[in-house]
Amino acid sequence: MKKRTKFYALLLAMVLSLTQMIGAVVPVKAATKECSHGYTLVNGIGIRMHECGDSVCITCYHGHDKRVVIPKTFKLNGKTLPPSQFDSDNGFSENGVKEIVLPDTVSSMGYWDEEDVEDGNIGFRGITFYVHKGSKAEKAVKRHNPYKYLKDNTKPQPVKGTTIKRAVRIEKLAKLKWKKVKCDKYEIRYSQKKNMKKSKKVTCGKNKTSLVIKKLKKNRKYYVQIRTKAGKKYSAWSKVKTISKR
Repeated sequence: MKKRTKFYALLLAMVLSLTQMIGAVVPVKAATKECSHGYTLVNGIGIRMHECGDSVCITCYHGHDKRVVIPKTFKLNGKTLPPSQFDSDNGFSENGVKEIVLPDTVSSMGYWDEEDVEDGNIGFRGITFYVHKGSKAEKAVKRHNPYKYLKDNTKPQPVKGTTIKRAVRIEKLAKLKWKKVKCDKYEIRYSQKKNMKKSKKVTCGKNKTSLVIKKLKKNRKYYVQIRTKAGKKYSAWSKVKTISKR
C-alpha cells in the first residue's frame, strides 16, 4: 500500500507540474475595450478597420475633452495602422469638443453624399480642425469645415558643405581638388580679393572633385572658396583657400 500511495503522489505531482508549465506558455489575451456602439475604444475614440485593411476609421468619440488630438497610429487586430477617415461626427460636437488635431493621413471626413453637404448635414459644428499645410487632412476639411495650420517645429536640415583640399598654381592655371560629398552641384568662386569682391563663379556637377581655373593673371595672388547645393538650398561657403602667385 505504501508503494502504491507513493506512486499516486508522484503521479499527482507530475500532473500539477505539467499543468503549471502549460499555463505559463499559453498567454492570456488582454480584453479589448469596446464602446457602446460595439467599436474598439482607444482613449475615448472609437475605431474600426478600414475596408482595405491598411488603415483605421474614426467612428465615434466618448470623452469630454475640449481639444482632441487624433493619434498618428492605432493598434488594432495586432497591427499598427494610421487613421484615414472619419465615419461621421458621432459624439465629437455632442460632447463639447471645440478643436480636433488631425494627423496628415486623414483623407476623408465622412460626408455621405452631396445632398448632405447641401443640406448642411456635415456635422462637426463649432469645431475647428488643426492640420499641416499641404497635407491630405487639409484637403479633407478645407471645403466645409473651419481649420487652422499647425506650426511645423521641425528644423530644416542644413546642407553639408565641403572643403578645398589642394590648390596648385601653374603659371596662368590653378588646379583645385575638394572632398566629395552628397549633393546636386558644387559652386566655386575665386577672386583677387580675400573678401571675394568681384569674384567669378564656376559650377560643377555632383560627381566632380577637381577643377582647372584658366586665364589667371601672372604674379597675382587669388583666393578661392567652394560650397554645395542640394535642391534649392546651399551650404555655407568653405574657408578661403589661397592660390599662390606665379
